[in-house]
Amino acid sequence: MNPGVSTVVLSRITFDENVYPRHKHDPVLVQRYADAIESIEAKRNYISVSEDFRLIDGRHRHLAYQTVSSEDRDIPVYIYPVSDDDDIFDLAVELNSFSGWQMTDDDKRRAAIKMYARADRKPQDEIALILGVSKRKVNTWLSDTLKQEREAREEKILDMWMVCNDVKQIAEAVGQSDRAVRDFLQKTAEKYLGNDPAIFRDFDPEIYTVWNFGKATNTVRHFGNIPPEILDNLLYYYTKPLDVVFDPFGGGGIAIDVCKKRKRRCYVSDLTPIPARITDIRQHDITAGLPDELPVPDLVFLDPPYWKQAAGKYSDKTTDLGNVDLDAFLDTIGNIARDVKRKWGTGRSDARLAIIVGPWKQDGTYIDLPFLCYERIAKYLTLDVRIQVPYSTQVHSGAFVKMAQEQKQLLYLTRDLMVFRRGDGTDI
Repeated sequence: MNPGVSTVVLSRITFDENVYPRHKHDPVLVQRYADAIESIEAKRNYISVSEDFRLIDGRHRHLAYQTVSSEDRDIPVYIYPVSDDDDIFDLAVELNSFSGWQMTDDDKRRAAIKMYARADRKPQDEIALILGVSKRKVNTWLSDTLKQEREAREEKILDMWMVCNDVKQIAEAVGQSDRAVRDFLQKTAEKYLGNDPAIFRDFDPEIYTVWNFGKATNTVRHFGNIPPEILDNLLYYYTKPLDVVFDPFGGGGIAIDVCKKRKRRCYVSDLTPIPARITDIRQHDITAGLPDELPVPDLVFLDPPYWKQAAGKYSDKTTDLGNVDLDAFLDTIGNIARDVKRKWGTGRSDARLAIIVGPWKQDGTYIDLPFLCYERIAKYLTLDVRIQVPYSTQVHSGAFVKMAQEQKQLLYLTRDLMVFRRGDGTDI
């Protein structure tokens, strides 16, 4: 980049520390230059400025002029055709690295970090060329920055993989090759596999078929939330580290939180993801079938709307299972079981489908949703176990209690948690 030679009034030249790479100046050198200012001009050792007269090179000479001259003095300068902050800084680094009182290593280190931290960062070899140092030295200066960057990149790779993004999606998101992503994931898998006792160190599993949890402990509130301990126990009994859990009724994102804690991968979707989890829960209508990109799941967890109990609670969409009629509700549950069996294929006796659902009363008529769901799922899968899960809070208002007492009717207080395997269900 060739500069033009001109003169400019001293007062027009400004010093912008944001585009100047030196951390400090030497007062002794300033005085030496002030004493020899005429000689400096005679040797055409001019200071360099940008198009908008910001200082690029020659801070000591600029201060020397200010020491011995009035502000209206015309001084000779090199004017470079640059005005962008980054361009000015890069040129200042280059000029200060090779002429006059050169930048210290500390100045160069700060400059390297600043150039590398930009959105349109320069490669390390280009930074080394500008600074007049080796690429190895630049790498040393950037070691902390590179370490933080690597840790952030690896955290993003792991987060994306644990919610079932594929390698190509992850590689594109973090700017790495497919192979680099695979290598990192392989090392991560080796660390997690076989480490289940440590992962569940803080956990006491339920040992009976009544799972009674005192109160909800969810961190994200959402209508229909279940205690996360339910999924915790399912993961303990039916999965191992890095297994894939599929939850098509994502709700408040319980599966995401529990799976992350227990080092299980998860694919969570919902017809209407809540705003707080919009980046974690995929939008998908399960009535249209399984998501195309769903990996083969090791555990499918169904916590569907309990039919009319949830009418209008989640959305006003016509395919919302809280808004459809009973046959459509049951058809969807059966179709999920059918499609999951197809997804499993043969030889997946270790995979499970679990559904939690409670009964309901419609116009005074008892609707045994758990049994009706069982009938639909049992066409394709075989029941392993049926667990009773009492509600953690009272689900009936005082009016309902009083009516039940007057009419001598029983009120329900539990849900059924049924776990199915591929087993001997009718072939598709």
